[in-house]
Amino acid sequence: MGINRRNFLSVFTSGILGFGFFKNLKANSYQERSGEETQSFKIKKYNPLGNTGLKVSDVSCGAISLFNPNVLRYAYECGVNYFDTAESYLRTKSETFIGQALKDVREKVIITTKHAYRDKEKIEKSSIIKRIEASLRRLQTDYIDIALVHNIDDLSTLKNEELLSAYYQLRKEGKIRFTGFSTHNMKVTLKQALDDDYKDFVQVILFIYNHLEGKEIEPLIEKVRKRGIGTIAMKVFAGGKQGNLKKFISKKVSYPQAAIRWVLSNPYIDCCIVTMSSYSHVEEYVASSGKPLQRADLKIISKYQREVSSLYCRVSCDKCLSSCPNNVAINEILRYGMYFEDYGMEKEAVRYYAELEEKKKPLLCSNCPGYCERACPYGLKVKDRLLNVHEILTV
Repeated sequence: MGINRRNFLSVFTSGILGFGFFKNLKANSYQERSGEETQSFKIKKYNPLGNTGLKVSDVSCGAISLFNPNVLRYAYECGVNYFDTAESYLRTKSETFIGQALKDVREKVIITTKHAYRDKEKIEKSSIIKRIEASLRRLQTDYIDIALVHNIDDLSTLKNEELLSAYYQLRKEGKIRFTGFSTHNMKVTLKQALDDDYKDFVQVILFIYNHLEGKEIEPLIEKVRKRGIGTIAMKVFAGGKQGNLKKFISKKVSYPQAAIRWVLSNPYIDCCIVTMSSYSHVEEYVASSGKPLQRADLKIISKYQREVSSLYCRVSCDKCLSSCPNNVAINEILRYGMYFEDYGMEKEAVRYYAELEEKKKPLLCSNCPGYCERACPYGLKVKDRLLNVHEILTV
């Protein structure tokens, strides 16, 4: 019998899975669709992840925002076998939820977690080992399949002897199987990853790739993948603004499914991660697995591009940064605004913004003529957006 929401919940509440989480399950948030309860939702395709020897579900789970452990388990039951989290997500609770949901099927899933090392932070081997061992405890596992250095703009961090010594020791001890990095600055870091200096450390890369952002790096993606490095795409929904654009709610064509299929149509992408925070998310996204890109997908993607192109700040773009006389962290701030307005990550967005240095905030933008807007190649109202994000994220 295929897995669907009805028989999954029936098994879950009977205690066979035995988590004790069900009391926390909120009322169903999905919309009923005709014939859905009898439909089977299953991953149809698994791809090799570079030269790691791992095979990952083409549609995989990212756990950046609030979700229920039961939903993670449902994703697993639907065939998702790759789960991405980070130490910083939900202030470590994301790792905890993954550990709770998947501990009894640990050998059947692939878990990635990420740790960030700030520019001004003193990187010490002992501190890194303590942080990763804390992640292991939260994940309720003896090993991390893939440990990524989180959100780096260039690979100079990966030359730090303390960092390399820590990760290589943990790899030798079997607490980490593979290493790599995540990045928002793909043009620089993917090119650097081709350098032999990084070949021992960079086994997997997580980077932005969607139909509005990343097409220009496709030659680099191909070269990286041909080097045997695993390639994982994130932010595949190009801002995720479809939830605020009612015209994209369609029973015939799902924009998220079209966006996923667009990403997976690139043969050099091993898998993509999407946030699965509800049962309906799991079903909608998993239904994209193994399916080719269709003409109808391209049509709705084209429509989305027309509506969103001048609204979506490309996370990896830095064209406006040098134009700002006050060195405002423009792309970071607008990314936090996207998390708040489009991703449903209100609390996390406020926290990220609070942690940003005051001197990098748009405190002087009101009296600025808007150099950033003149520099933006996409026509965004950058100054207005910065001021608005500052207002909504300041508590």
